[in-house]
Order: sequence, then structure tokens, then C-alpha cells
Amino acid sequence: MKRIIFVDDDINVGQAMKRMLRPMRREWDMTFCTSGEEALQIMADTEPFDIIISDMHMPSMHGADLLARVQEKYPQTIRFALSGSPGAESMIKTASIVHQFLLKPCEPHHLLGLITRAFSLREQLNDRRLQDVLLDLGGVPSIPSLYQAIIQEMQSPDCSVKKIADLIEQDVGMTTKVLQIVNSASFGLAQRVTNVLQATTLLGLENIRNLVLMAEVFRPADEDSLPKNFNIEALMHHSLKVASFAKKIAQCQVPDDKHMSEDAFTSGLLHDIGQIILATKKTEKFGEALSIAQKERRPLIEVEKDLFGATHAEIGGFLLELWGLPDPIVESITFHTYPSSCPEQSFSSLTAVHVANYFCEDSEDEENYEANRIDTDHLDILELTDQMESWYDACHNDDELERYR
Repeated sequence: MKRIIFVDDDINVGQAMKRMLRPMRREWDMTFCTSGEEALQIMADTEPFDIIISDMHMPSMHGADLLARVQEKYPQTIRFALSGSPGAESMIKTASIVHQFLLKPCEPHHLLGLITRAFSLREQLNDRRLQDVLLDLGGVPSIPSLYQAIIQEMQSPDCSVKKIADLIEQDVGMTTKVLQIVNSASFGLAQRVTNVLQATTLLGLENIRNLVLMAEVFRPADEDSLPKNFNIEALMHHSLKVASFAKKIAQCQVPDDKHMSEDAFTSGLLHDIGQIILATKKTEKFGEALSIAQKERRPLIEVEKDLFGATHAEIGGFLLELWGLPDPIVESITFHTYPSSCPEQSFSSLTAVHVANYFCEDSEDEENYEANRIDTDHLDILELTDQMESWYDACHNDDELERYR
């Protein structure tokens, strides 16, 4: 039975939550408490919980501090944050420690759907076959050090744009790569960015953090050791373009949902991280997969299934889940090749990334890495097939380039 603990200092909220989720009591073991201290004590005295859902603004222990402690002590516990009035500082602090951020009041069916979705995603990622593939690769890569340092700084009470910029600038190679990415055509910035502080100020802490993660992922220790038919610079260019297109698609479909468009952008940046893992961990075999896919004009993921038992999408999603990235991003990476295989069928950053990836691969100037097909089943279920033309026009209209802030 799945175990969930709810933390909110308002007793009425806890009682309302209990009534709301009463139909699930035979499937979920639910515990309700009124403080972070009480929650930590309960978690220490009992078996591990699968999910913790905590209010952010509590008098004795702030929700962000509680979730940070849970992240440290119980990293496998899924962390949801609830807030009625999320300020910028609160959002920045929780961005690196929560899997889902919810606004109060939260509709019952919405919360139920998110919990169910979180469980389904973990069941997919915890598939024994996928774990065996990761073990065969020689273990899971550790989280990049600079990315980890930025996360820790973002959690500090006196975090600032300048401190984050100073961290990045300590690494000359990273500084160069971040500025290269920020000044690429995919960002469409009206001015040239010449230093990391300027980039961080323009883009915001969350965006710059995720750009650092992308940059770290795309700089393997020895590029000469990669497969000869694997062009990591071309893949980076492709990922930036997918990110740009995915954000535009999300903005077209849900213009008022800034979080979804930002998730779409980050997911686009990282959607092919699994290819880099395979290229660095299974160099010869991945080179063979690329050759077969190109020669036989088959989707790369089909060849990967044959050779590795799992696709780069699944491997990338598994890794990012272990690294603690938010669920919408993990889901977008895991299912970006065939979104109809995702348990939840609704428009999300996953849809945006899938369509953006298809648009990019359909472009004449793109090196064909996957030769994926559009997942018509997913679009038909969402009744969005007719939107493809308007999305394409938005992605390819240079006059609509946005500033990514």
C-alpha cells in the first residue's frame, strides 16, 4: 500500500484533505500532521513514506526547510509543496527540492491526478529491466558538481543572482559554454550577453541553473572517446532548437501558464541526455546503434531497444528522476518519443517537446538523430491534431522569437 503524509498547520485544511481523499483509503495509507517537527518524528518512527505533501508557510518550520530535510534523509520520497501565495523567493528556494509545486486551494481531482501520475511515473522508471540496463552501463552518473553547488546556493536564505554568477565564473570552461548557449539563435535575445551576471539577470536563477546542467552534460571528459558518428555539438544545437520550439508551442496552447512553458523549455534542453549517457558509457555499441538507425532508416529508439533493452529517453528520464528534477520534466524526457505511452493523457510540456522534436527533425538543416514519427494517437486523444499547423507557423516565425526570462 502506498504511504502518503500530509503536513499543514491549519487543522481545517488537513480535515478537508482527508475528506477529499477518503475514496482512496483502501489504496493509500494516509497520515495527517500539523508541523514539520511532527512529520519528521513520524517519518523517523515508521516505514518510509512514498509521498510527502507539505504546506510552505508554517509557523515553526518552513515547508521548504522540511522538504529539504526530507530530501536529505529520505531521497526516494516524492516531495509536493502547497502554497497559497508563492513569492519569487519561495519559488526559487523550492525549485530545487520539490517534484511538484501546487497552488492552494487545490482541486480534489487535480491533486488526485498528480499523486496517481507520480506513482505511475515511478513504476515506469523503477522497471527492473531499466535498472538492469543502468547497472550494465556501469552505474548511474553522479549529479554534476556545479549544478549541485547552484542548487545548494539557491536553498540558502541569502541567495542572490550575483552569488550564482560568481559560482559559474569560477569555471572558465563553463562560463564560455553558458555564454555560447545564451547567445545562440534559439534564445532570440535582442542584445549580446557578455558576462554570466548579465545572463543570470536576464534569464533568472531557475533558467540559468538548468542551462548549467545542460552545459555540464554536454561536455564529456574526452570528446575523442565518443563514437565517431556522434556529433555532440550538433546534438546540443538540436536540443536548443527543440527547447525553443517547445516553449513556443506551450505558449501558443496555454499562454497563461508560465510554468508549463518553462518546463517545456527545460525539457527540450535535456530531452536527449540519455544519448550522451550511452555515448560515454557504451561508446562502441551506441555508435553501432547510430549506424544501424541511419543505414536502415529506423527510429533510433527501436535500435536501442534491440541493442540495450531500453531507449535513451527512458535512461535519461531515470537519471533525471534520481537527480531530483521536477516530475513534469522527468515525464517529458521519459516519454518524449511516444507520449501516448504516458499514463496521463493531457496537454503538457511532454506534448510540446514531442511535437518540437518532430518539427526539428523535419527541418532540412538538422542532422537526423532519431527519425521519430509524430505520435498521432497522442494528438488524436487530445484532439489537437488540427493545432499542428499553427504550432509549426509559430515555431518558424522569426518575428515571434521570445526572450527567455
